[in-house]
Amino acid sequence: MGRPWRWFPVFVVLAAGCATTPDVDESADAGGAERPNVLLILIDDLGFEAIGSYGGASYETPSIDRLSADGVRFTHAYSTPLCAPSRLKLMTGKYNSRNYTEWGVLPPGEVTVANLLRDTGYATFMAGKWQMSGFEQVWAPEKDCCEGQGQTPEEAGFDDYLVWHYHEKGERYADPLLWGPGGVGGIQEGEYGPDLFADFLLDRIESQVTEDSDEPFFAYHSMALVHAPFVPTPDSADWTADRKTEDPAHFRDMVAYTDKLIGRTVARLEELGVRDNTLILLTADNGTPSQITSTMQDGTVIPGGKGRTIDYGLHVPFVASWPVGFEGGWVSDALVDFSDFLPSVLEAAGAALPDDRVIDGRSFLLVLRGETDSARDWVFTDFRPRFLNIPEVTFVHDRRYKLYDDGRFFDFENDVREQSPLAPDDLTEEAAAAMARLRAAMVESLGG
Repeated sequence: MGRPWRWFPVFVVLAAGCATTPDVDESADAGGAERPNVLLILIDDLGFEAIGSYGGASYETPSIDRLSADGVRFTHAYSTPLCAPSRLKLMTGKYNSRNYTEWGVLPPGEVTVANLLRDTGYATFMAGKWQMSGFEQVWAPEKDCCEGQGQTPEEAGFDDYLVWHYHEKGERYADPLLWGPGGVGGIQEGEYGPDLFADFLLDRIESQVTEDSDEPFFAYHSMALVHAPFVPTPDSADWTADRKTEDPAHFRDMVAYTDKLIGRTVARLEELGVRDNTLILLTADNGTPSQITSTMQDGTVIPGGKGRTIDYGLHVPFVASWPVGFEGGWVSDALVDFSDFLPSVLEAAGAALPDDRVIDGRSFLLVLRGETDSARDWVFTDFRPRFLNIPEVTFVHDRRYKLYDDGRFFDFENDVREQSPLAPDDLTEEAAAAMARLRAAMVESLGG
């Protein structure tokens, strides 16, 4: 098959159960800017330690580092420890305790940031990994959990898309199995999935800019990289030998290719003349895989923490850049939770939050504008993945202390691997006050 984005049609389906259309102020902006285009980039399985601007020394990330230097780099952004719950939280602005029913399922009736932006006049499209079901389960049909559940990208608010979906047994890298609206797609022989995803998005962006420049766009690049299998990229020395040979040594090339695609995307926005009024949000869905060990510039060795609730499992990079919307070139230690992305994007777009449902996130736009130090004092995580018998656990933390629902309490800033829980009877005054605050935050989050 040829490159699929050339023949995938634009296909619009309004999601069932969509929330009340948000009010929109066409002039609502920062610094007099028009409503921004929004580009949300979600890297798959990449902790903060892999990025040069975060102190990483193991991988080459010049494009992300430039974006960090030009924008705002957050040092305390947190996903959940695994991809599916992170993505649901990111798209809906809700804690998983409110809407997480099964692995990789976006429940019918839930609305996403794409639904809400489309209702305010945005063109919406996405490319990459889709992990919210709506497709037939093929890879594990005997698994009695997800058949017929979830939402397709159309139902989740995307006008057009090119995706590899988790529930199907097929490649995402070399010779990928990809789909677009209306069931159009199939195996793309001789192609590399991440290239097709980037090409698709850039093609859609260019079409939007040149054909309908009055309508802003929301582009979601849900990257396939750098998730296992660890296989060669087109820039790898062994790409022509066997493109599907798995080896953790390929992880370095996969990070470099991720960075290359991000750099290419930003450069194209500049060429099209829309970079200044495009809000770019770049983050990752969980920590680095456990098979990977990385080294920091100070010599610290960090093992991948994906799937674990320690800092290495959920501390992710987050960089924001919007040249006409806020001044870049600085670092923020504000706490950011994945539920915060939806309200932040809506506020930047001049749209109100829906009034028919609870949204747990808190907009960090004022942080980006330098008008407040932080939008929240703690991050709450209800981690119930329903996957591979991974234990369920709830916890809440600030920048230093973390409290679990079973009573364990850590000074994780100084005990990053959480090996020495603090005894309640031996707490300092500061720690005791933090424990009380976090306990109250947990009660509020579970019962709010």
